[in-house]
Amino acid sequence: MDSVASNDALAALRVLPMITCPPMLPSRLLRALSVFAFLGTWLVSSMALAQTSDLERLIYNLANSDDFRVRTQAALALGASKAERAVSPLCSALVDSNTTVRAASAAALGRLAQVAGQACLEKRLAAESSDVVKATIRKALEVIKGGGAGGAEPAFVTDTKYYVAVGKTTDKTGRGTAEVENIVRTAMSGKLGQTSGFLYAPSGETQADAKRRLGKHPGVKAFFLSPGVSAPDYANGNLKIKIEVAMLSYPEKNLIGSFSVNLTEPGVSPGSTENENELIRMAAERAVDKFATIAPNQ
Repeated sequence: MDSVASNDALAALRVLPMITCPPMLPSRLLRALSVFAFLGTWLVSSMALAQTSDLERLIYNLANSDDFRVRTQAALALGASKAERAVSPLCSALVDSNTTVRAASAAALGRLAQVAGQACLEKRLAAESSDVVKATIRKALEVIKGGGAGGAEPAFVTDTKYYVAVGKTTDKTGRGTAEVENIVRTAMSGKLGQTSGFLYAPSGETQADAKRRLGKHPGVKAFFLSPGVSAPDYANGNLKIKIEVAMLSYPEKNLIGSFSVNLTEPGVSPGSTENENELIRMAAERAVDKFATIAPNQ
């Protein structure tokens, strides 16, 4: 059934309450109302199924089409779909062989403005070679970190138990760049997104927005995690990395406690930034795993 017919039928349903019938025809009126109610339900169900089918088609085209133009259009359409399910295939498309497809996928994630897309964008930004795609990724991250275009909200679901904000990393490695901050945030936000019952709060979320969002979900516990990375220790030919995490209430930010994660990699020469980065990433993910065992008791 085409969209015009659907719109006409739905319009007919909307004006039904204004129809009057002669008092001598109550049974005919009831039959007519029953028919219209059935048609309305069928139309709405059909449109919902069509939307689901369209989404599946776009996801398939993005992943499988041999034509980069088809993949590009699929990415842009997924960005306009407002469907949370579109985040994962768009994240996967950030490594597409075609620059245009990668840029379209990054832009689509920015348009969706779902917090779940932040981690994959940040991860891709570190590896992306195209300046155009990098710029698109940065723009998408600005939108997500700013709370989302058009007021997009973190996706609370029925099994969300913990809402977790991650603060700026205290970096004692001596590098003097944002690299460590990006590694820790990407690792922690990504791990939180993979941990059942946990929802990552938008970076830079205001206290007012946090209170407003949490006010709609009184059963959800909220935490603020403040990570810190100590200077790498190369004693005895081993690389040791330590991440300390302060736990605070959220959004009030009253100190609750702290914990730490220590990881060691043997046989590493001093100054190996690549090994340091990998161990920092692993420690940050382990920190989330450890926090997940602590949170239920707070």
